[in-house]
Amino acid sequence: MLYLGIDPDLHALAVAVWDHEAGPVTALVVEAKRRKAVVENYAVLDMVKAIYVGAHEATNRLDWIEGIAVESQELKRSGNRQHKRPQDIVTLGQVGGAALMAFAMLCPQAKSWFPKPSEWKGDVQKAAMQAALYTDLGWGYELVRPKSRSKLPGRAPAKAEYARPLRPSEGFDHVEPADWKHVGDALLLARWASRQTK
Repeated sequence: MLYLGIDPDLHALAVAVWDHEAGPVTALVVEAKRRKAVVENYAVLDMVKAIYVGAHEATNRLDWIEGIAVESQELKRSGNRQHKRPQDIVTLGQVGGAALMAFAMLCPQAKSWFPKPSEWKGDVQKAAMQAALYTDLGWGYELVRPKSRSKLPGRAPAKAEYARPLRPSEGFDHVEPADWKHVGDALLLARWASRQTK
């Protein structure tokens, strides 16, 4: 039984395949080229077109897909993690909905989930969850930190942005280093989906 985990973004959407018995299989990153002055709804249309093409490439064993999990969005309204631009979350939600529709139509036999981040990962930070997954898989990991704009002495080091595996299995040889930001979450979503089916 295979499960798809899909981590949407406006310009790079990751699709990971997880085998219920054997674990991670492979991943694909669907990209829409960034075009100057193309924002919001028009950027969504570019991504939807890219999803349609990428969906066919990612799912050559359509009849084996048992479940699909696409991360939906939720607006954080308080505390340190409050979203500064709510429109970004709305736009990202449109991409996620388009991805769910595309893959659900290609795999009508599969069960679909559209969980909010709090439903599938709780309050655990992205880097911590990804690092734990790679450790469990025996892949090892390194933490990738955002580039700091400040060189002020005495400032605390930036928190890790995401974790990247050191020795992933061969089904992931083609994944570019920077794409692990999204592929890691797609793998976690695919594993989450496989655990929903007991």
